[in-house]
Amino acid sequence: MPKSTFYNLNEEKREKIKKALKKEFTKHTFEKASISHIIEDANIPRGSFYQYFEDKEDALKYVIEDFLNDEKEEIKKLLIQNEGDIFLTTIDLYSYIVDKSYHETEVKLFQNIINKLRNENVNVYKNIRLKKFTDLKEMDKSNCYINTSLLAIENDEDIEYMLRILTCILRAEIIDVIRKKVSKEERKRRIV
Repeated sequence: MPKSTFYNLNEEKREKIKKALKKEFTKHTFEKASISHIIEDANIPRGSFYQYFEDKEDALKYVIEDFLNDEKEEIKKLLIQNEGDIFLTTIDLYSYIVDKSYHETEVKLFQNIINKLRNENVNVYKNIRLKKFTDLKEMDKSNCYINTSLLAIENDEDIEYMLRILTCILRAEIIDVIRKKVSKEERKRRIV
């Protein structure tokens, strides 16, 4: 993940670097992505890149983590909106992610990241693969986002298993829909 020097930058500069990272990882597969292009687009010296990230893989981890953080915030919002119903939230999250990712540039970025994860045996993703729901489980302990009265569960472990199952289904469906460029009508029919 980015070094503390990256987080110490002002928000405008961090956004400029993030935009350059996303642009490069959208245009090129991980293997062909160029740090030279990233620093040129971000208008930073090469040395600064290495003050912010260990390497190109670390930069990609940041892009993935940023995507997951956006999802996590959306999950919290949807859980509140759906009064803690994790099934309705999963359906709404599916629509949110697919609609957000359905733009050509987002699809290409998503495809390049998925290919990297697949080619590297999910090495880049190993520490954050279920982070959005496991973080939510931790947050839920104090904020009670999930309405457990809607579920036939016996303990916290059951919630975690349920979230893992929903995450796997959601991820597989999103990857399939984006890969096949399914129409909006078909997308809605598939998840409900």
